[in-house]
Parts: sequence; structure tokens; C-alpha cells
Amino acid sequence: MLKASQRGNAPSVGFTAKAWSLSSSVAISAFLLSCPASATAQPFDTPSHAAPSAGQVAEGSDLGESTDIIVTARKQSERLIDVPQSVTAVSGADLVRLNATQFRDFANTLPGLQFTTSGAGQTQVNIRGVTTGTSGSQTVGIYIDDVPYGASTSYAQAGQLALDQGLFDLDHVEVLRGPQGTLYGASALGGVIKYVPNAPDTGEFGGTGQVGISSTRHGGTSYNGSGAVNVPIATDRAAVRVGGYYSRDGGFADNVALGSKNVDRSRVYGARIDLLVKPTDRLSIRLVGTGQNVRREGRGTIDYNFDRRPRYGDLQQNRLVPEAFDQNFRLASGTLSYDFGGAELTSISSYQTVRSVVRLDYSALFVPLLSAAAGIPLRSIGVRLDPKTDKFVQEVRLQSAGKGTFEWLVGGFYTDEDSNSKQLITGTNPNGTPFPLAILDVQLPAKYKELAAFGNLTTNLTDKLSVTGGIRYAHNKQRFAQTGGGLLGAATPARKSDENVTTWLASAQYRFSPDANIYARYATGYRPGGPNAVANNPTTGLPLAQPTFEADRLKNYEVGFKGQTADRKFAIDLAGYRIDWSNIQLVVTRNGLSLISNASGGARIWGSELTITARPTRDITVTGAFGYTDATLTAADADLGARKGERLPDVPKFTAAVTADYALSDVSIKPRFGATVRFVSDRQTSFDASPNSPQYDLGDYVTVDLRAGISVGGFDAQLFARNLFDVRGQLSGDARLSLAGGPVQVAVLQPRTLGVSVSKRF
Repeated sequence: MLKASQRGNAPSVGFTAKAWSLSSSVAISAFLLSCPASATAQPFDTPSHAAPSAGQVAEGSDLGESTDIIVTARKQSERLIDVPQSVTAVSGADLVRLNATQFRDFANTLPGLQFTTSGAGQTQVNIRGVTTGTSGSQTVGIYIDDVPYGASTSYAQAGQLALDQGLFDLDHVEVLRGPQGTLYGASALGGVIKYVPNAPDTGEFGGTGQVGISSTRHGGTSYNGSGAVNVPIATDRAAVRVGGYYSRDGGFADNVALGSKNVDRSRVYGARIDLLVKPTDRLSIRLVGTGQNVRREGRGTIDYNFDRRPRYGDLQQNRLVPEAFDQNFRLASGTLSYDFGGAELTSISSYQTVRSVVRLDYSALFVPLLSAAAGIPLRSIGVRLDPKTDKFVQEVRLQSAGKGTFEWLVGGFYTDEDSNSKQLITGTNPNGTPFPLAILDVQLPAKYKELAAFGNLTTNLTDKLSVTGGIRYAHNKQRFAQTGGGLLGAATPARKSDENVTTWLASAQYRFSPDANIYARYATGYRPGGPNAVANNPTTGLPLAQPTFEADRLKNYEVGFKGQTADRKFAIDLAGYRIDWSNIQLVVTRNGLSLISNASGGARIWGSELTITARPTRDITVTGAFGYTDATLTAADADLGARKGERLPDVPKFTAAVTADYALSDVSIKPRFGATVRFVSDRQTSFDASPNSPQYDLGDYVTVDLRAGISVGGFDAQLFARNLFDVRGQLSGDARLSLAGGPVQVAVLQPRTLGVSVSKRF
């Protein structure tokens, strides 16, 4: 149960009481709360020929080899085919062959995974349709190894600033579908994306290097490079792995207002140092330091009308204020593992900082709003958001070793997070000089602490049948306030909340053979509730709107089948599910104040995912990945402007990615050729009668990629063509500016891009 308290002596003004000021504040607050100031993969053990279509083989395997895929979805190393839930793994080798440098380069080929974006670093991710559109807090947990990334609440716009991890020196990426509440905790309603870097090797010196260059039609030149080296310090006892990467995206969007070309050009660069020490055969210590910077000069969105035609021309936008984006991410972690013989103890400690600066042009919305409501004539209005998070996480778990009648895991989790989002809105006069007053100048300091205990128990009833039960109990405390002011803002009372949440897991698996099994899974997940910063009634001293909001909850029912033939020439991974999502968190307006509330109704999602791989000969691989998602509301909701049965936004009903690859493996010079065809069905950006963002139809699209490469003497070279037919597929859209006659800002597929890459492993 959520409880709230407040400081008695805190300011009680909130927003100014004048009608024009209140209405402007509501519009601005709703905007700020609801935005950041906003591969196909083969199942199981098939060999990898191209990425992401064959993302299931361990990195470093030669073409033509079949190796077991090892994942850590259940926080233990096991074969992918043995995990009783829907999981996809995309190997690091496949990401290299795909020339993937950003999340967008592989995400839209994985069934059940969707995203909205306005450029590197500004991405919202959802899995299995668990979204109501723009959201302040995330519904998908993002991990680097076992470390959760970013804020757990909506106060630092975590949902809109998903980690765009540089895709270098990775062992693989895991995508876990469905709620992962028992092992991964808060904000994993839809699932988890887990980046798993290559670990140091204490036995052998080695490394990798890669460079690439490409040209985008109507855009700029992109290039990237990365390298990593593994150095054993003491054979079988210690090693260090060091690497770095730099990626420049040339962009393709032109700003006609400022006469700037390719304003969405960006740079993503970073480094990692990873030290592994094994003092004894039982004890392992791993220390990792990593950092990444994102620099982007503008948003990668194009201005469209509601008839889906560009307003200013192909790949054109009109922004009076430059929309640069900067982000710095730093992470230090330490993992200690000790093998007691019958059980293994693991402790993971981490500290991270995330600093983002988001700049947006909202002249098209706020200039007419302030002119009509307040009589303030302005030329332009710019928004700057500075969300930041400092996060300490400690997890300790003890789990059984080996296979037996009972396999168990117990653990504890603690996080201490400090976040703050400075929000500044400034304007310019009609003559271009700065408006003398800040329209809004506030800070939103927040504190989040969570303590949790969790456990899983698997009982192997026979050598074929096993059942698993899991539970997690979490308690969190939060504090949130608004300080500052500006023309339309003011301080609000500091408020607190505390909340207890329990999540559950139950699954059963029957193994027909080591290469085929069927499973059933029930799991729950949640997002934390929290306090709202709302003004007090000056007469009664009571809050003018609800002081807190509660956690939303999700239940997932799933059945699946995984199988492959003994010769691994054919494999199938099929899952069907139903999701019941209740108490959904929404941005609403109450008594003229913008805040987060819980929907009285809920949503129901039916869906399925199918991945099929056929390998008729040693040199030919064909993979198809298909997804179906029917996500609808179970009740009408006035805050959303939605009717009962209406589809959730940004969720395609059908997705498909089919890949074919041919690679010679029995010759010293190994050529290869491949193609990928992707289909995404139509989506809408919001609900039919949304009061905050009119509905825009994104339509469907089909795109084709080609690649041809050669491997010789440890070198791998590849020519590639992305979006061969230069399709303007629309990924996501923001129609809030259209409330005042502005355009719909649409993120589109990268235009046709031709490039070459060369990599070397030594």
C-alpha cells in the first residue's frame, strides 16, 4: 500500500492562480512529464552467417560450426534451448557482420521488440506491446551484465532515454520477453535487454579490430572504428581486457529554418577496462570500468502533415531552436564469486552516473499558446532538460551448483538513487533578442531507495519434467519536490511515499529430448509508484490533487515450444502469451495540475512469436522471425482519450524478418552473400481522442538489406546496403505540436546506406 507524507512548511503556491498562467503551466507540465523534455535471430544452436539473422552462435565460431548458445537470462549459465521462457540472443560476431553501431541497427528485426526514437540516446523501448505511448518511466529493464541501467522512476525521464550502448566487443545481447519481476525487479514489465560484454581470458593473448565507412543517400558520411585487446597477466589466474570505440553517424535530416544540413549527425564513443583475477580455483574477482558519451547536433525527426506527406520537403524539418543532445554515462562495478562446492556466492556492487542534456524547439506549440492565453508575443521558445542520475546498486545471491533434484537461488538487492531534472524554458522576442524572463525554471530533485529479497526453486520431478517457483518482495521509499519558478512555475511541497510490492513466477517444463521441450510460464512485473509534486490549497493546506500514484502491475501467461533436429538442420522457437496490465500509470491533469495517476481500467495483450531456421546444406541458412501482438484497452479512459478495445499506440500487429545467407566454409577464401527482408505493419502514435497528442498513422513498411563479404587469413571484409530501395518507413511520431497547428515530428528509417567494413581477430 502506498503512503504519502509532506513537509508542513513547504511553499504552497505551486503555480500562479491566474487563468492564463495556469493553463500555460498545465500544457508545459504535461509536456515535460511525458517526454524527455520529449535481427532476426536463429533459435538455439545454429551457426552464424550474417547478422542479425543468425544471432545464436557464440562469438568467434567459424562459419559452419554449431555450438551451444549460452545465456544468463536466469542469472546462471545455461543453454538457450533449456530456458523455459522466450529469449533471443544476438551474438557480438553477428553485430559486427551487420555493421550495427546503434540499437536501431538490429532492434527492428527481433519479434516482440518495438521502439520509438528521435536519435541516438533518445529512445523508448517496449516489448510485447507494453506501452501507452510516451512514458516517463521505463517498462523494459536494461542491463550491462548484471547491472541495471538508469533511474527506476519517471523523474529523470528514464523511459525516454534508454541506453544506446555502443555495440563493440560484446559477447552477445539477450532479449528476455515478458515480465522479469522476480529476478530483475522493478521496471521489467515487458522484459529485459541485457548487454553482455566479452570477459577477460586468462589463458590466451588476443584481440579484435574493426573499421567501417558508409554513405547515406541525401545525407552525410558515417564511419566507425573499435578495438579491444586481451592480455593475460598470470596464466589461468589474471587477465585484463581493454577496448574502445568511436562511431560517427553522418545524419540525413535538414533544418530549413536555420539552413543546416544533416542536423541529426551524431557521435557515440566510449571505452571499457575489465580486470579478472582468480586467486584460487574457487574465488573470482572482476572489476569493470566503462564510460560512454553521446553527442548529437539535432533530432532525427522529419516534419509531416497528417496526410503522411512531408510538410517542408523530403527529409526536412523546421526548427527555430537547435535541438542538440548530449549524454555522459559512467559505470564502475565489481563482481565477486566464490564456489563453496555445493553452492556459489555472487556479489555485484556498482555505481553509475548518467548526465543528459536535451534541447528542444517547441516554438510551434508554446508561441501561439502564450500569445493567445497570456498576450506575450514571442518568436521562438526553447526547452532545455538536464536529467541526471547517481545510482548505487548492491546485489548478493547464493545459488546451488550442478544439477540435482532441487536447484535453488536466493538473493538480496539494494539500490540508492539520487536524480534531478532541471527544466528550463526560455524565449526570444520577435526581434530575436532574448525574452528577459525564464518562462519556466524549475528543478525536480528526487530520491529513491529500494530493498528487496528474492528466490527461485526448481524441482526436477523426473529427468524430463521440472517445475519452478519464484518470489520477490520489494520495499521502496521515495521523496520528490519541485523547486524554482520562472514566469509560470513555482515551488511545491516536498512529498514522500513508501510502497511494498510482491512479484511471482511459476513455470513447468517437459523435455522430450535434449533438443526439444515444451514449457508453460506465469510471471508478474511492476513499475514503482511514487509521489507527485502538487500544490496545496492555500485555504485548507491540503493537496489540490492526488499526492501519490501507485505501482502498475502486469501478469503474463505463456506457453512455448523449443526444438531442433539432432543434426541441427532445422530449429523452431514458438511462444504464445496473454498479458493483463492493470493500474497503468498515466500523465493526467487534475484541478489544473499535471501529474501521474493510475488508469481505472487496464489493457490486455494477446500475442505470439515464432522463429524458424532451416539449414538444408552446410553453406545455406534461412531464418524467419515473426511476431503478432494484439494490444488493446479493456476499458475506455478519458485521460487517454481512448475507447474500450482501442489498440495501444506504437505497437504493430505483425512484424516479420526473413534472412537468407550463403557462405562457403570448406575453402581458405570464404565468400558469403546474404539478404534480409523486414516488414512492420501499421501503428498509431496515440489514441483516437487523445487530449495531448492527436493520433497519427505511421503506416507499414517493407525494407530490404543486402550484404556480401569475404573471410581470409583472419580478416573479414564486407560490403553492405541498408534500406536498398530507400523506403521512408516511419518508426515513430510526435504529434503534440499539431495542437497549435504545428507538424507531426516523425522518425524515419535511415535512407539507403552503402558501406564497407573490415575486421580482424588476432
